[in-house]
Amino acid sequence: MNEADDPQDAARWEAIDEALELLREESPDEAIPMLRAALERDPGNVYAHFYLGTALASQGKHGPALAAFTEAERRAPTYLGAVVARGWCLYELERFVEAIRAGERALELRDEDPDALYLLGVCYAEHGDRRAAIAHLERFLKTNPSVEARHDADALLQTLRGRARPLEPV
Repeated sequence: MNEADDPQDAARWEAIDEALELLREESPDEAIPMLRAALERDPGNVYAHFYLGTALASQGKHGPALAAFTEAERRAPTYLGAVVARGWCLYELERFVEAIRAGERALELRDEDPDALYLLGVCYAEHGDRRAAIAHLERFLKTNPSVEARHDADALLQTLRGRARPLEPV
């Protein structure tokens, strides 16, 4: 999704510019009404749907966020960010099989996508498929993730392989 592709895209980005600034400032309570207003003016604004989902998810409102991401994906089936974000909402709602489907769909859109690989690793782990979890986390590590993401994936891999050290008592 690139605003240079279509003049309507530029107008849709402009319609949510102020709300995006509020999200960058970690003010979702203020951004949400603006995003909803943008959607009232233009229900086809995929970006408004996506960022409304982002704002709602940041508040822990995963059900409404899922609806927003689902609508963004429905309107733009190749919007990778919406597909992955929908997967994370499903994960948060403990709907792991559906989250796995979203992760696999994301990999159809972009092979070896780091976010989709990590999502799949975590979802397969929660779903109890150790082998699939390990395979996806190993693929994720080959994408050269950030130090923090690498650490988290390594820790989960150690747990899945039965090599995790017990937590020290506090």
